[in-house]
Amino acid sequence: MKHLSICKRFMFFSEGQSSTQPGVNEEGQLKSRKISESTFREATNEMMVIAELPLSFIEGVGWKHFCDKMELGKPVSRRTSTRDIVKMYLQRKDVMKKWFKANKQMVSLTTDIWVAQVTRASYMVVTAHYIDPYWRLKKLIIGFKHVTDHKGATISKVLLDCLADWGIQKVYCVTVENATANSSALRKFQSEFSLVSEEALVLDGEMMHLRCSAHIINLIVKDGMADAYESVNAVRNVVVYVRASGNRLSSFDQKVDAGKLTRGSLPLDVSTRWNSSYLMLITAMKFRVDFDKMEQEDNLYNDYFLEMEGPPQFTDWKAIERLTRFLVIFYNSTLVVSASTSLNAYKCYGKIVTIAANLMDLMKSRDHQLQVKAEEMYQKFDKYWDGLKNINKMLIVATVFDPTKKMDLASMCFEEFYGQDSLEGKEMHDSVISVLHNMFKEYSDRYGKSQEEQSDHSKKSKAQASRCAEAESSLSMDLVEDGFGYKRTDRRYKQKLNEGVKDKRDELEIYLKEDVENPDLMVGVEYDVLSYWKRNCTKFPILSLMAKDVLAMQVSL
Repeated sequence: MKHLSICKRFMFFSEGQSSTQPGVNEEGQLKSRKISESTFREATNEMMVIAELPLSFIEGVGWKHFCDKMELGKPVSRRTSTRDIVKMYLQRKDVMKKWFKANKQMVSLTTDIWVAQVTRASYMVVTAHYIDPYWRLKKLIIGFKHVTDHKGATISKVLLDCLADWGIQKVYCVTVENATANSSALRKFQSEFSLVSEEALVLDGEMMHLRCSAHIINLIVKDGMADAYESVNAVRNVVVYVRASGNRLSSFDQKVDAGKLTRGSLPLDVSTRWNSSYLMLITAMKFRVDFDKMEQEDNLYNDYFLEMEGPPQFTDWKAIERLTRFLVIFYNSTLVVSASTSLNAYKCYGKIVTIAANLMDLMKSRDHQLQVKAEEMYQKFDKYWDGLKNINKMLIVATVFDPTKKMDLASMCFEEFYGQDSLEGKEMHDSVISVLHNMFKEYSDRYGKSQEEQSDHSKKSKAQASRCAEAESSLSMDLVEDGFGYKRTDRRYKQKLNEGVKDKRDELEIYLKEDVENPDLMVGVEYDVLSYWKRNCTKFPILSLMAKDVLAMQVSL
């Protein structure tokens, strides 16, 4: 106690504790500058989770030095931090569980199994996607389970257990890779999950199974690239040679006419990712003449390829040129369907049709080899999608909920593929309309009553407000009521409106009959589909609920 009276560190600590100087928080409000120990610990734990830092970080010299210099307090041990993080996780999970149970939120799921490289253990990840009441797309990992095998029964059981754990009782669709085990798993899941409640699935889960679009594109492209493997490898080897050292890069730069060359100007691919291979190939094509100069003038370049495959010859460049004609079709589509934090369901069908249309055009090419290759890839494309006629109709339905397309895009695609006024095109059009009407009827039966109650409540509120307004106006202007032959035009007009014939069309018909949205947007700016439905949710109460579930659907893992 005597020491504390002369201890300078304790004096500084006491002054900091008694400091009343306020600060400003993110919302612009005054707050105390004093940081409590609990806030410090919580912020530290959140930092480690968000930054994916190891638990040993909290016991490191660097963090202790930082805390000491900033006078934030003494860091806890890694064991204490572990308990705090687990406790924080359980608390947040409990809050989300209560939210799901209270709101009875319908979700779309994506699930995949991956194998750890070191331990060779298999893990199954389950992710839920939905659009919240504020019309924001949400993505939550609700399951990260260790599985012993990749069988359909195991996948189905993990899905059911995960949904039961979170109290989720409504599933719109499940997106999985194009594998036999996944098809078997979803058949079992559909039959068992449908017993949870009558509203567990939409349309009895007939279109619940959605195949991963990015995975299908990947399978098609890998099959197509197999024939050109040697040519691609030859180009990869020359890129590796040029990028290997500064001297080689300078030597190649002397052959190039277009500006200063860097390693970034000549990207190297990841052999297991075809999209990076495409970027490497189209860049290498630009330097084709310069690679030929290296072969003619650089002896070290030629000596290097005495033991390596390459450099690419005329036939290799022709094969690469044909290959890039295909890859550009799939590359642009992959960029769209692979997005996981933004809406992509309403774009998928358009990209599928784009791939099919471009392959059909290449099938008419005068280049015989290009024509044969296009036919092979189109057959694989048609096989993986189970034919454009048998494609999951939910992908087409999703385009309808884009106000800039509605049924116009689907109708145009049907006309292009099957011919104008053809029987097949009419059947496809009618089948999509039938799915829309069946969905609307099901959603009306589920939510129609609650929506009517909300509508009646709003009408009563408006009526009460109008009566109050009339009462106030009667105080200011004492109008004479009808009588003695006196007629009021405003009363007769209001009576005529009430007696008028109401529009008997439902929301779906009104939405489809209205003109599509065609706003003037800046280049590179996309139309915000969710904002449209947020603005029009009172006009289309049932249809907006359908839009929430359809647009939250994920077309890729």
